[in-house]
Amino acid sequence: MKTFSLRKGQAFRCLLSMLCLMLLLPAVAWAQIKATGVITDKATGEPIIGATIMEKGTTNGTVTDMDGNFAVQVKNGATLVISYVGYTSKEVKAASVVNVILEEDRRTLEETIVVGYGVQKKSSLTGSVSQVKSEDMQARTITNANQALQGKTAGVQVFSASAKPGASPSVRIRGISSNGDSSPLYVVDGRIASDIGGIDPNDIESMEVLKDGASAAIYGAAAGNGVILITTKKGKGNGKISYEFQLTSQSLANVPKVMNSEQYIEYFTEPGFITLENFYKNWDFKTNTNWADVAFENSLMMRHNATFQAGSDKGSLYVSLSYLNNNGMMAGDQDIYERITGMVNASWKLKPWLEIGTNNQVEYYKSRSVGEGSEYGSPLLSVIQFDPLTPVVYEDDRNLPEHVLDLMNNKSYGEVLRDKKGRVYGLSPFITSNTTNPLVQRDASFSESRGHNINGTTYLNLTPLKGLVITSRLSYRLSGSESYGVSHDYQASPNMGTPVVGLSASTYHPIYYQWENFLNYNTNINKHNVGVMLGTSQSTSRSYGVSGSKTGTDDKGVKQDNPLFWYFAYATQSASKDVSGGEPSYSKKLAYFGRLNWDYQGKYMAQFSLRADAADLSVLPKSQRWGYFPAASVGWTVSQEKFMEKTRGWLDQLKVRASWGQNGSTASLGNYMYATVIASTGSYPNGNKWDVGYAPSATGNDKLKWETSEQTDLGIDVRM
Repeated sequence: MKTFSLRKGQAFRCLLSMLCLMLLLPAVAWAQIKATGVITDKATGEPIIGATIMEKGTTNGTVTDMDGNFAVQVKNGATLVISYVGYTSKEVKAASVVNVILEEDRRTLEETIVVGYGVQKKSSLTGSVSQVKSEDMQARTITNANQALQGKTAGVQVFSASAKPGASPSVRIRGISSNGDSSPLYVVDGRIASDIGGIDPNDIESMEVLKDGASAAIYGAAAGNGVILITTKKGKGNGKISYEFQLTSQSLANVPKVMNSEQYIEYFTEPGFITLENFYKNWDFKTNTNWADVAFENSLMMRHNATFQAGSDKGSLYVSLSYLNNNGMMAGDQDIYERITGMVNASWKLKPWLEIGTNNQVEYYKSRSVGEGSEYGSPLLSVIQFDPLTPVVYEDDRNLPEHVLDLMNNKSYGEVLRDKKGRVYGLSPFITSNTTNPLVQRDASFSESRGHNINGTTYLNLTPLKGLVITSRLSYRLSGSESYGVSHDYQASPNMGTPVVGLSASTYHPIYYQWENFLNYNTNINKHNVGVMLGTSQSTSRSYGVSGSKTGTDDKGVKQDNPLFWYFAYATQSASKDVSGGEPSYSKKLAYFGRLNWDYQGKYMAQFSLRADAADLSVLPKSQRWGYFPAASVGWTVSQEKFMEKTRGWLDQLKVRASWGQNGSTASLGNYMYATVIASTGSYPNGNKWDVGYAPSATGNDKLKWETSEQTDLGIDVRM
């Protein structure tokens, strides 16, 4: 048996260590406590199930059980944060026993919501209006403001027809509602907007969706597809600088399963479409290409957002700068979207009765894209249909297959395409249709666009009397866009290719401004709340654009298929030329509108509105230029009645409402569609001279008028 002995110094150190451990154990025990208690409702005294109890500043916490009880281990002296949806949160010091009573948060019913040309309390709404707040957009991977509505608002569909970076999704409010375009009307800080893609979601305070005819009718002829009101952020606080960074990984989901090489051979040989000998002759018995892995790759999206804000009762300032870079999932750098946006919102109360303010957004964007939605230019179709027996590239020109050499010697089309390393892209000996290597589809053309938008609103608010606000608002939108495209001379099969290089370019510069003057007057007379809004609006838009193209005939079209020569100046003499546009077009509109709101003690409410819209003669004939769009809605808050007092412990609000409204659409109108047009039919010989013939090319319709939709709604709002 072995024995161990400790020297004098070692024994002393062991004894000291044991003593320190014994002294620390009580300290560790005293550092934490077990907090227990019950969470109840103040109004009913009933326990609250599922209330959250968190140790402040940490992720340590728990929830209450079926009896409202909880138990959690926390640091001694910690603060507990107790919260539950629909209740006001509380903070209490941790103790062995903590019983907390929560009160209902009734502020949600008293919050104001933006409506056309004003605001209303949520509790007094009689139309169908939904709201998405800034907190609903946080921690979401969204680059476009429309995406913030997805899954957040009933009756609103958000879907994407394109996955290319920078593409704006389509929005439909309660389905298809127009003979033409069914997109809703966008209003940003009072300004009619054609697109909201240039607004960074971080800069949005709230989005209101006017869904029924009554709530949207205040915008009349343009509101037939619903209205989306966007309010951008205003400055608040003593001066706050914030920075947000978002990095997102993107990958292709739900890739269709396609056949491998063996399955492909079996599929085509069994019915006799392709012989087995042909497959054996043109296949190396190894290649098994998954074209989805070739054409698509994981990519990154990066977004930076920096803001400064400050505000007081005298004024406010909000400044932001955002940068977005989204490299799409197509392999390579052919689908990229970059966007720089800036915002400056400021207001100042010069006098107690005078406020001046301005909201401005600036956007610059640049994008590259590949073809989509067509068998002649969509790489996705090739991913699904192209055969897996063809390699991505041929590593060596000395070992090119016979069918590729035949194509290279065939001068009816252009050259075969190569990758950056000079390797010929794989071409199929089996497919002779318009389906080819997706990388050939990608590199057969080059397309780039860029543009800018400068949008803003400057307003003046006068308050000469209590309850009366007079607003004068000037809004503007200055835009410019340009695009450039190159189609290469190439060949991918005996039936697919082009022998010439083509160039195309376009530029477009629309200008829009609107001037609106309206007043809001709200007063209370013996428990009757009355609100009146009256106003007028006039707008002018001017658009100017020009486009051109040059395409070769018997030669390359441009002197060299080289990026240094991708300009019109280097086109050959025989290249065909085409130019269109160059004439500005104008459109003007005028409107008068009004609204009357009434409610009694928050129980009974009604709203009536009317808008009259007029367009210039390019849209409608003089006899039909005015359109009138009325609306009416009523509501009854049943939960405020005396016979409902016993339900107030669990029922916050029960409202029954009904609405009717008419509004319109301008999607199918414009460009003198009502007019009878006489056009030349050509020249005809008449003896020794030529006469020019004319005939109607379009029959007129002087009864053409605004497209009008009518909606009747019944609704019940319940908050419990």
